[in-house]
Amino acid sequence: MTTFKAAAIANLFETTITKFRELLDTTNQLEIKQKLDKELEQHQEQTFLTVAFVGQYSAGKSTIISALTGKRDIKIDADIATDKTTSYDWNGIKVIDTPGLFTDRKDHDQITYDAIHKADLLIFSLTYMLFDSITVENFKKLAYDQGYDWKMMLVINKMSNEAGEEAEKINNYRHSLAEAINPHYLNDFPVCFIDAKDYCEGIDEEDDFLLEMSRFPTFIDELNNFVQAKGSLARFDTPVRISLSYIDEVQLQLMRDSDEDAAFFHILNQLSRKVRKERNKLRNEVQSIILRLTSVICTEGNNLAAAVGDKNFETLNKQAELNVQKYYEKAENELQELFESAVEEIRDEVRKVFESNFAQTFFTYLENNFSFHQKHPDDGINIEQLKNQFNGLKNIAETVGLEIGKLATRNFMKIPSKPGFLKGIDVIGGDVHKGVLQVGKVVGFKFKPWQAVRFAKNIGNAAKFLGPVLGVVALGIDVLDEKQEMKREKQMSDCRREINSTFQSVAKDLENQIHIQLNDFEKQVYNEIEQQIKKVRQQQEDAVSASNINVQKLTEIRKEFELILKEISETIN
Repeated sequence: MTTFKAAAIANLFETTITKFRELLDTTNQLEIKQKLDKELEQHQEQTFLTVAFVGQYSAGKSTIISALTGKRDIKIDADIATDKTTSYDWNGIKVIDTPGLFTDRKDHDQITYDAIHKADLLIFSLTYMLFDSITVENFKKLAYDQGYDWKMMLVINKMSNEAGEEAEKINNYRHSLAEAINPHYLNDFPVCFIDAKDYCEGIDEEDDFLLEMSRFPTFIDELNNFVQAKGSLARFDTPVRISLSYIDEVQLQLMRDSDEDAAFFHILNQLSRKVRKERNKLRNEVQSIILRLTSVICTEGNNLAAAVGDKNFETLNKQAELNVQKYYEKAENELQELFESAVEEIRDEVRKVFESNFAQTFFTYLENNFSFHQKHPDDGINIEQLKNQFNGLKNIAETVGLEIGKLATRNFMKIPSKPGFLKGIDVIGGDVHKGVLQVGKVVGFKFKPWQAVRFAKNIGNAAKFLGPVLGVVALGIDVLDEKQEMKREKQMSDCRREINSTFQSVAKDLENQIHIQLNDFEKQVYNEIEQQIKKVRQQQEDAVSASNINVQKLTEIRKEFELILKEISETIN
């Protein structure tokens, strides 16, 4: 068993944060130093742990906190209700309500990630719909890429929204969650299945049945155990993460010492923002199609459930299945058009970046330096670095099917030899060449048709359990005694509930299939561009680090902070 050496870790943190502060003084980053010191001081003065509730919007985070604290004035809504962080006292700790993650509201994401950096522990909230491809991707980044896994607890809320036996639902949910985070292990997280709304109503109405069904007391016990087990180590972990949150900002400031490097990174940042914007736009549009699809499928289920006992039920059942297929095929066509449009739009957005005045000026600057270096080989220009910058941007363009031709026309050769980059902008002004890009290969994606879609439950299975019920229904009510009447009503009620549950499952399965295909599309298009940007960015950062002593020092400081996090993580695991 690994022993946590608290004193050694505390000393290492103090040594590292002292180095960081000294570097901030040396590089005149006084504003950043003041913000860092203020946050660290606030954390040190806290005598309590902080637990942030994060995750999907509309997962009931505010309702869970209302159930915990007994406060019924917390804003709760089916839509995005929370737009800022709010803290509440509970059982000697601070619980923090945050806006939902992974929406098109980037300001909400930033607010929540700021809270994550400052919080000691995290409760990641989902609904009974569990992970979709977008949420699980971001969950894995948070848990494993950023190392928050040991600080996280999983809560699945709104359990009463889906019909079925509780034990069977929980077993199925655990299986689905485990599959979603594979190859990682679900057992690494405390997991609770609750319905916070039922608990609030049970408390307010003194309804013991609702209290029991909510499973909320189990969650309270698990949360207390979680805080007790992880709290002390989290107090060491949080200041390290606060410090790390400033490293990237400082690195960008240090790299601004060179106009040329700053320009290159500015272009990369523009490209990254375009990709994020287009990705989120597509996700929102896909989600709109999914909502329409699931709504009409569930309506089909409701209509079919209402028809239980109708002599034409078998025909209605078959028609419902055909209707669902029709709805999906309509959605399939909409999605195919949407994906094709998304390919064109991301290409256009990348083209706009490369044809902007800023990027064109940068290309011209590169060309002038190449030309100057040919005439003056001993000029001290790092020609390999300039080539790498150009080739990196060229590779990004080719990823979306664009080809960079000549860097600039002969007119640009009138710019003074070896100009400073900012001077180059002044000379060129707005009269830039727009012809450097040509359309190359086209990225293609084919959405899977209905025949290729596989889902767990077939609508036709609903007919299998209807035989006995329909047999009873076929008997006239007048020939049934009271006992038979009660049995018949129960069978019909069970049948209706099973039909609704079946259609909800089909809707969920089809939604998952769409998310899988959306994920495939994102990997082929957006992820490819992002990987190219990341690769180019890393190469340039390494090159700058090799020539910038302060960036080198910052890199070492980052490694020392990350070493502390690793030590804490290994101890807890």
